[in-house]
Amino acid sequence: MRLPGYTTLKSAAGSLLERPLRTLLTMLGIIIGVAAVYAMLSIGEGAKEKILKSIDSVNARTMSIYPDWSQGRASRRRPWRPFSDKDVEQIQTLPGVYAATGDLSRQYPIVSETSDWNANVNGIDAQYLKAKDLEIDQGRPITSVEISRRETVAVIGTSVVRSLFRDQNPVGRRIKINNIPFTIIGTVTSSAGDNWAGRDPDNFVLIPRTTGRARLFGDHRLARNQVRGIVIVGESQQDLGRIESEVDYILRRARGLSADEAPDFRIFNFSANRQSYAKSQKTLSLLLATMGAVSLLVGGVGVMNIMLVSVTERTREIGLRMAVGARRSDILWQFLTEAVVLSIISGLLGLGLGYGVSKISLGTDNIEMLFAPHIAVLSFSSALIIGVVFGFLPAHNASRLNPIDALRHE
Repeated sequence: MRLPGYTTLKSAAGSLLERPLRTLLTMLGIIIGVAAVYAMLSIGEGAKEKILKSIDSVNARTMSIYPDWSQGRASRRRPWRPFSDKDVEQIQTLPGVYAATGDLSRQYPIVSETSDWNANVNGIDAQYLKAKDLEIDQGRPITSVEISRRETVAVIGTSVVRSLFRDQNPVGRRIKINNIPFTIIGTVTSSAGDNWAGRDPDNFVLIPRTTGRARLFGDHRLARNQVRGIVIVGESQQDLGRIESEVDYILRRARGLSADEAPDFRIFNFSANRQSYAKSQKTLSLLLATMGAVSLLVGGVGVMNIMLVSVTERTREIGLRMAVGARRSDILWQFLTEAVVLSIISGLLGLGLGYGVSKISLGTDNIEMLFAPHIAVLSFSSALIIGVVFGFLPAHNASRLNPIDALRHE
């Protein structure tokens, strides 16, 4: 197919500008279709990029284990029972485990020299910060020696720093938890966790778990050195399925449960939820892109319709051009050029509309859009293809007209 010359392009543009309102209405279908395809593919690409960024994060590789409350309440023979430090230590030795820690916490009033505040007090072990993806901001973390010696030291979150010390450096100062004095040895950077159910993820105090059991929490009558839950982080998401099976075996053996008995604990593997979320995002993006493609199809029908009307209105012109020497290929190319020019202009306007609307109404924290060059090329190419495909039939009909019949056309 030869490229259109300047005269052909000028003729095509002039023909479209003769009836600007009709041309604009015809273009709207393609503009909306290209904008929809562009925006929807960008949403899908943004969701894909977001998932890829988080695929190796600690949160994406985390599973949690808790005693099954329903089993414990329904059965007197097997009452609710927490886990123990021994369970955590065995899990920490499993291949593929990046970190594992026990959860033992309770709300307590925290009192400083000048004010007081309620915060969640967590009894921690040496792997707690690693498992929770927390970093020390000021001072230092709690050491294994301090845990073994049951020392009264504490590391506090940013909300406690703000509430008790007005954002001043609290390292070296003292607080009281349930009237027991603790020395602050460090602070933790702000957490990336969500403010779930109104709970501030940075409102916590970390103390040695051994100290917490001896001075605050006490021990459970059925589990010595208890923890109420276990958090496990795998080296990769691929390890989580195998780790879950091995953890199930370890806990069944520790709790005297056979393989065919219902467990009195529950394992929450969040990677499965993320994989399901990724699939749903992909399906949604495909559905939205399909809707945009339907809009493009409707726009293509509009292009075909306007070109057929144009051929009918200009039948005498076609006959005159043929009479003075125009070839059928010249007539074909003239009308095909009009359809392509119409689609190119519509495609460019559609790209601008899709980008603008997404920036105005879809630029939220929950919806990330990625405007990659290949998305723009794909969206624009779809408009160009629409122009060629739907413009060919009217152009072909125009080129097949009999010159004598065309000249006689009223």
